[in-house]
Amino acid sequence: MNGTVWRGMAHGARRVARAAGPLPFVLAVLLLLTAGVVRADPILIDGSGRVELAFDGVLNDTGSRRTAADLRHDPAAFAASAPWPGRISLGFTPDAVWLRSEIVVLPAAAGRYVLMLDVPNFERLEVWGSWAEAPVAAMGDDAAVEPLRAWRHAAALDLPAGRHTLWFRAVTSGPIAVPLALWRPDALAVAEQPEIFAHTVLTAAAALLGVGALLLAAVIPNLAMALYAGSALASTGHIMAMNGLDKLMWGGHLPIGTNNPFVWLAGSGVFGIAFLFSVLPLRRHGRWVLPVVGVPVVLGLVLLVVYTLFLPDGDYTLNLLGPRNLALLILAAGVVASVQSRLMGYRPAGYMVLGWLALVAGNVVAALRNAGVLPFTGLTYFLPVYAPIVEMLFFAAMLAAQLRLLRVEKDEAQRALVVALRRNEEELAERVAARTADLDRANALLSAREAQLRLILEAAPMPIVVFQAACGSPLYTNRRMRDLLAGGGETGAVPDIRSIYQTPDDGDRLAAALERDGFVENAEVAMRDGAGNHFWALASMVAIDYRGQPASLLAINDISRRRQLEQELVKAKEMAEAAAGLERAARDAQRQFLAMISHEFRTPLAVISTAVQYLQRKAEADPASEPRLSRIRRAVGHMNGMIDACLLDDRIEGAGLLLRTSLFDPAVLVRRIADAAQSGAPQHVFSLTVTGEALAAAGDEQLLGMALSNLMENAVKYSPPGSIVEVTLKRSGNDVAVAVADRGQGIPAEEAGRIFEKYYRCGNVGRVPGAGLGLYLTRHIVTAHGGTAGVRNRPDGGAVFTIRLPLQSTTDGDYRAAPVPETGPDGPAWNGAA
Repeated sequence: MNGTVWRGMAHGARRVARAAGPLPFVLAVLLLLTAGVVRADPILIDGSGRVELAFDGVLNDTGSRRTAADLRHDPAAFAASAPWPGRISLGFTPDAVWLRSEIVVLPAAAGRYVLMLDVPNFERLEVWGSWAEAPVAAMGDDAAVEPLRAWRHAAALDLPAGRHTLWFRAVTSGPIAVPLALWRPDALAVAEQPEIFAHTVLTAAAALLGVGALLLAAVIPNLAMALYAGSALASTGHIMAMNGLDKLMWGGHLPIGTNNPFVWLAGSGVFGIAFLFSVLPLRRHGRWVLPVVGVPVVLGLVLLVVYTLFLPDGDYTLNLLGPRNLALLILAAGVVASVQSRLMGYRPAGYMVLGWLALVAGNVVAALRNAGVLPFTGLTYFLPVYAPIVEMLFFAAMLAAQLRLLRVEKDEAQRALVVALRRNEEELAERVAARTADLDRANALLSAREAQLRLILEAAPMPIVVFQAACGSPLYTNRRMRDLLAGGGETGAVPDIRSIYQTPDDGDRLAAALERDGFVENAEVAMRDGAGNHFWALASMVAIDYRGQPASLLAINDISRRRQLEQELVKAKEMAEAAAGLERAARDAQRQFLAMISHEFRTPLAVISTAVQYLQRKAEADPASEPRLSRIRRAVGHMNGMIDACLLDDRIEGAGLLLRTSLFDPAVLVRRIADAAQSGAPQHVFSLTVTGEALAAAGDEQLLGMALSNLMENAVKYSPPGSIVEVTLKRSGNDVAVAVADRGQGIPAEEAGRIFEKYYRCGNVGRVPGAGLGLYLTRHIVTAHGGTAGVRNRPDGGAVFTIRLPLQSTTDGDYRAAPVPETGPDGPAWNGAA
């Protein structure tokens, strides 16, 4: 065996080792070492039906540059080559391999032969004979000439008698194994029939599995069945490409974009992985199934698209990721996922494990055959080819097991459902019985309530009738309605309910309102009783269901007496309005009279006041006349106060009290009013006490001064001469309180509640003059300011009048009270501090 052949065979062995592991490599080396035992004598062609060819020389054509002419003129090219039987694989090589065979054709055996290559998948095999310059035969998927129509590669070859040399040029992307044989045409036809029949049956079985699954998936929509059908049909395509039936039927491989049959195998693996996705319990095992199974599927789809659309036939630049190795990757992923699923308790996955192992066994046989450990025979070649059928049978068994498991689960679910239905039926029967008993009790209770309702309606103080909604015929009337309409007779004697309306339109109006709103409440209607007497009534109506038929309930309330009283009230109102008009006219006359009297009194009083002022300036040198002039001035002021009180009372009774509000200091106001009161009553002693911080209030200072003046004048009026009038001002919470205490007779307890009424005077005042307006005006003024006025008796005699006014907050000292100095006997004696 020469160095070139050794280098080619060693190169093939190394590539086989990379694909199949170290054991096939060792076996391949041992095979090469023993290759010399193959006999190198010429092959005798004696007319037998089949003669297997062997080769006495193998030459690796690196770069595929050699031609047949080179070998004719260089017989020493095969000098170092050892004989080779042709059925032992030389491994994978992208270069051309030249083979040489010496034959001796007996004269009687010369003639037409068929050169048969037992590998259905081979890209190109060209044959040259020493008796001719041109190629004598060509076969393979890429052969330039039209080969014979056969399930394996075949070509017609005319052999002349004599000793000849045959050169074979082999180029293929698969392992280099060239099992060649010369056949007599008649012997070939007889020998091929059983083999073609066997391959046809097995291929048809695979196709039937796929078509049957596809039809079943269409009848009962099932994704797993459809994916199984895709895997089976792709495996069928691979089987046909490997056993050559596609060439026999169509003259070439199925047109799917490439002539490489392992693309079908990769497609079958992709469908198988997808099928694995659809049947494994991903809900429980999705965390490991998705990465283990998903990556090969995605990679397979990408590579199939790349090989189909972008690379020429047989050109797999990245051989590691070629369709064959891709199928192995998918196979490994399927085995891992199936075993893991079975280990996690999914029992039908055991069949899938067996199916993947069948593919593993086929691939192991193919690897050993490609490595040269096993020869290329029909058994070693077709066992891997038909391994997918075993896989599909196991997958079908897994589907059957899954269906059986589903059927068992379905039966269990149905049994549980039947048990649940029976339990529900029993519960329903119990509920029906309970409902029936409840209904009986409800009917009895309803009857009792109906009887009770009749008693209530019979005792109702107003007439009530239930009548048919459609025709108005009475269905039930209580006693008062019978008395009203039928003189106490039975219900049948009551006329049509529409006859009780004085105006038939009123009945239609009530019926329309009932239909629109669902009820009628207190509608005034003119009616008439059974004797024809007219009366007014308030009618209320509701829609009810009376013994299964629509009805209306009408209740009427006789308001004839109320209507009479309303008419009388209208007349009384008219009379009251007339009296009020007379009172307003009298009040206007009184107001005009008061205005006239005020004008007539104020003029002489103004003259007297002017004269007193003049006399006081003239009498500055005469101290004896000053007291008399002061008394005149006080009398004039008292008269003006009385006139103001009368006018103020007229304002209150008229349009209302109008306040002229401003901020003021209550202490200053109280001191000023007490000073004026002391000046007008020198026979009394006023004691003023102011406690607490500076205070500020908001109000009509003039009116409040008048209210305080009324209290102090009353204290003077009803106290004995020489007594003390105590005036106290202090803060009480958010109010300012002013108290005026006298030493008089006090207020009788039974009259304390009326002391502030207009024109009211207590019975113990005797002949003390007064009009009963002062306290009335005081309370009115204080109330208008949001305050209160009250009175209580002192334990040691006398009365205490107290008024309370709300305070206002201040931010500066503009209203800070100033202390009043002590004065002599003619002035007030102030006590306390401001």
